[in-house]
Amino acid sequence: MDTGLNTDLYTAGSAAYLRLKGLILQGDVPIGVRLREARIAERLEISRTPVREALMRLYAERFLERHPEGGYRVTAPSVQTLRQLYEVRRALELWGLAASIARGKAAMTVLEELFQEWRDIASEVPAPDPELVLIDEDFHQRLAQASGNGELCVELQRVNERIRPVRSHDFLTKDRIAATIDEHLSILEATLRQDQAGAHRLLDDHIKDSQDVVETAVVGALEKMLVAERGGPAW
Repeated sequence: MDTGLNTDLYTAGSAAYLRLKGLILQGDVPIGVRLREARIAERLEISRTPVREALMRLYAERFLERHPEGGYRVTAPSVQTLRQLYEVRRALELWGLAASIARGKAAMTVLEELFQEWRDIASEVPAPDPELVLIDEDFHQRLAQASGNGELCVELQRVNERIRPVRSHDFLTKDRIAATIDEHLSILEATLRQDQAGAHRLLDDHIKDSQDVVETAVVGALEKMLVAERGGPAW
């Protein structure tokens, strides 16, 4: 059946997206510099169409923002804003966790399914990949959904969308991915036992550990971006 999709173009666009996203996460793209399709296409040795697709996708994911002169530039992460968003995230998730435990059986049924899914993930730890942030978000979103509070889930999703670009730094090493999986399972085990104090502590530590890793990566990336801005090739 002809779907009407240009598979080659889609593949090229996805490849351009992954390569450009990797450069941003590594801090190789200068802060504030206007990103030009032609230069990026030349740098990546591809045509401008997949570059345009990649730029639009990265903008939608908040890795890029609009440049005053048109086009895009890398979104400069603010450590202060990051910390504030993590504080909001922690408050929402910890409240949701308490509400889930108080809710009882209805919440536990949902969390048992989530526990089994993450046991399957633990059986074969995924390779480092920034896209794993989406799987991690799903875990935390479903943990919140067990509370039965829809508005809580909406607000948590908004926060997660804002910190997603920097949180991708937390999934770039196998050790961090393995630690994340273990922590998720420990949180679920305590929650399923209805051990509110233990689950609260585990979730709080888990979010703080993630924040520490992300902040360190963001500071390093910022320093590299500033060096690139001063002396690197034009984009």
